[in-house]
Amino acid sequence: MQTLTLRRLGAAAAAVAVLATAAIALPAPAQAASSDRGLYGLADPTYDGVWRQSLAIIGLAGNRISPPTTAVEWLLGQQCVDGSFQAYRADTAVPCPRSDAANYTGPDTNQTAAAAMALMALDDSSVAMSNRLRNQVVDAAQSAVLWLQRQQLPSGGWPYFPGGSADGASTGLALGALMTQAPSRDIPAYRKASRFLGSLSGSCATGGGIAYQAGSKPDGLTTSQALIGLVGPVPVHGPRKLAVAAPCANTAQAKALSFVATALKSNGTLTNSTGDAPDYESTAASVVDLVAAREGRAAVAAGRAALASAASTWVNGAKGVNPAAAGLMLMVVDATGGRPTSFGGVNLVSALAGSLRG
Repeated sequence: MQTLTLRRLGAAAAAVAVLATAAIALPAPAQAASSDRGLYGLADPTYDGVWRQSLAIIGLAGNRISPPTTAVEWLLGQQCVDGSFQAYRADTAVPCPRSDAANYTGPDTNQTAAAAMALMALDDSSVAMSNRLRNQVVDAAQSAVLWLQRQQLPSGGWPYFPGGSADGASTGLALGALMTQAPSRDIPAYRKASRFLGSLSGSCATGGGIAYQAGSKPDGLTTSQALIGLVGPVPVHGPRKLAVAAPCANTAQAKALSFVATALKSNGTLTNSTGDAPDYESTAASVVDLVAAREGRAAVAAGRAALASAASTWVNGAKGVNPAAAGLMLMVVDATGGRPTSFGGVNLVSALAGSLRG
């Protein structure tokens, strides 16, 4: 998945990193559209357009920085008529196809959750918007969350694509969107989802964490994204006073927090699904999760330091600015304190502005 290890950005990642099955054929990348004015990043958006735009907007809004109107309008224009989002629509005049869980195409819960959180972050922040645009943002967020509510399975989990099986990462992201709109743990959706995530939790004796699906081992990416729903809402405004440790206990949240805190204290980062390289996406998410839970002071410090050291190479990738990376770094700055114009020697605000398609 380009420079990130995000599972939901494409069929190849889902097949290799998540399902560990044989590779499947990817649809051809979409032809870049003239409607992409306002999209962050110059790389092909076929598999991550909505995702990277949403993370960039969450990061900016969390730091009380107004994204350009064109950036917000681009995201609004990607929404399907039923409230859902897919990774990218090259021609927004063409209706969205039906979700296809077998081929990883059409609207999915991950893109929809990210977009919903971005839209709600805009509405909840003090960023400047016209009344017309704010009303559109509120309506779009409500429609996205209603669509997500309809996708929760009887098990309490959410699938990546409607029609598929529930997984820990998709459940965390979808629950995070619901919690951002109505941050209450005393609702049936939260209770059912937390029980589902608990069924995927490893024992404290084996390190805790949350697995993608039953039968797989807990991993950093799933755990960090499951926590987004368990600790919500997004974004997390800090800095906050944190407990020194994140002890493991008999809840999905405690097991997940202990898992990521242990990894950050040991290595400064979580590793990717193969365990042989730093995964900065799950590291950034874990730092924000720990701050939201007010736990893991040493782990947060170690993770923040590692992200600052990697900021230049992660944000400024081989294909230009990585908007998702810049957005996640901005979320870390929002949660831990600091200057969004100087994190690890990178002006995250200028980086995003320079990547905006005109």
